[in-house]
Amino acid sequence: MRKRSSRFRHHTHQVKVLKSEVMSARIAWYGFLDFLKLTVKVGVVIGLLLAAAYGIRQAIEHTFHRNPDFRLQAINLTPNDVLDETDLVDQLGIDLTGNIFDFDIDFLEQELLRIPGIATAKVERNLPGTLNFRITTRKPAAWIACPEENFPTSRRQQALLVDHDGFTYPCPPRQVDGAMDLPVIVLAPASDSPIVPGKPLTHPQFKRCLHLLRTIVAKCPEELASVDTISQTNDWSLELTTKSGTVATFGLGNHELQLAHLGQALDHARKKGYRIATINLIPRRNVPITVRGDDEPPRAIPVSEESSEEPPPETRKSRRSDDLRSLLNRN
Repeated sequence: MRKRSSRFRHHTHQVKVLKSEVMSARIAWYGFLDFLKLTVKVGVVIGLLLAAAYGIRQAIEHTFHRNPDFRLQAINLTPNDVLDETDLVDQLGIDLTGNIFDFDIDFLEQELLRIPGIATAKVERNLPGTLNFRITTRKPAAWIACPEENFPTSRRQQALLVDHDGFTYPCPPRQVDGAMDLPVIVLAPASDSPIVPGKPLTHPQFKRCLHLLRTIVAKCPEELASVDTISQTNDWSLELTTKSGTVATFGLGNHELQLAHLGQALDHARKKGYRIATINLIPRRNVPITVRGDDEPPRAIPVSEESSEEPPPETRKSRRSDDLRSLLNRN
């Protein structure tokens, strides 16, 4: 009996296959026919898809774009102080005989945002024939002036306005009347923070002046119309000029208390019959003031029987200043 060996022998067999291709004119012809058939099938499928797309497009054109029911019939515009429907049609070039599906909604929104005074814009189609224009306008906080950069101190159409967010824009015609009572913020030229209409204002003086303006709006809004200009005169103070000609000096902070002192001083001056020329509100006590000598009305001052001479104008000014200081010191 033959014994099996515990060792396995591995035999590697290499199989060599000879591949040969036979080419003839008949075989080439049949290959060409097969390729032609495939091309025709693909062309037919593509043609059917194109025909279907064309049919769908024509159906859409006939159903929507050529349908007289979807012709523009009305324009709804949010009531605002920048433009009306006539201005809207003129500035956007709206075809009043067009179809509402022919208007590019995104384009109309972008064009609206180019109009000075418009903050947000949304255009919607309302079937069958209405376009809705929903806009919000910017609410001006003050006028901006910088004579050195050709922004004059004036309140008129196309003069520069700024809203409470610091965005500047030329005043549109419909906002002129409503902005006539707003103060003018006068800025010094700054090469690193130029004033560019249509851009946010980054001028450092504007932020300080705006802080004072916001305090006026929050604490005594009824006095806002009496403010003529606000400016920063140096690194530590602001200057507010009223429309009656009073020049008040404010610090860079603590505006609420300073405004209270200014109100008390002006009330005291009205009661006593004189007008304040300048007042420095930075000191907490002994607020210095000057009064107008030529314009102030006569004031009766008690005198003794021995002397009927009226005190000189300097004495009258001093007494009025003392009265005002006493009033402010009590507060």
